[in-house]
Amino acid sequence: MWDSTEYGKLVGEKGHYYHQSVILSNAVRLLKVAPSHSLLDMGCGNGVFARHLPKGVEYVGVDNSNTLLEEAKRLTKHGRFVLADASGELTVEKKDFDKACFILSLQNIENGKGAIAAVRKHLKKKGALLLVLNHPCFRIPRQSGWGIDEAAKLQYRRVQRYMSPLSIPIEMHPGKKGGATTYSYHHPVSTYVQWLAEAGFAVATLEEWCSDKKSEGSKAKMEDRARQEIPLFLAILAEVL
Repeated sequence: MWDSTEYGKLVGEKGHYYHQSVILSNAVRLLKVAPSHSLLDMGCGNGVFARHLPKGVEYVGVDNSNTLLEEAKRLTKHGRFVLADASGELTVEKKDFDKACFILSLQNIENGKGAIAAVRKHLKKKGALLLVLNHPCFRIPRQSGWGIDEAAKLQYRRVQRYMSPLSIPIEMHPGKKGGATTYSYHHPVSTYVQWLAEAGFAVATLEEWCSDKKSEGSKAKMEDRARQEIPLFLAILAEVL
């Protein structure tokens, strides 16, 4: 079973490293969030995105973990948090949000198609939805990993499976007997685009975000080059038709 308390510790008040260095500022930029906007945050966790938004934004966060929502309320000075299944009918009265997002949450929702359809009911016409994903092409738990070609002095990414939908158990504490387990639900990029289209969205833009970390030591050059060429995250911005 997934331990939401451990997840809260991992993210913390400001977010983990990539939240702070890559994801949150780029999400605000892509969504073009302004103080006058309203935003629906699906799978909001402990509300980390709310704490990076401009002041004045009307914010509603949705999550199925009461533990994380209680932490969100404690850490966040503004906004509203709702306990709900993201892929079902949302207990949110507002039907005309300007913006919505799944920030690293959609791949942890078994019924991703249903979650996108649920959001559509709460966005205004021309409203924008942002999906931020662990890159489905390169970061597939148990089906991808780093390798090194010693002869060519290159680090590469190995991908064993991609097109098949997968339900992948993830141990929160590998090696710890009886530790918490969560699930990652893998789909190819084409599936996400299809789900968006079926829900009444059109893809407006797509970005791929790389790591900004730097290595040290004898393999630094190949590792840094691999980081620059193989993105960690995929961002898809879609608009209601």
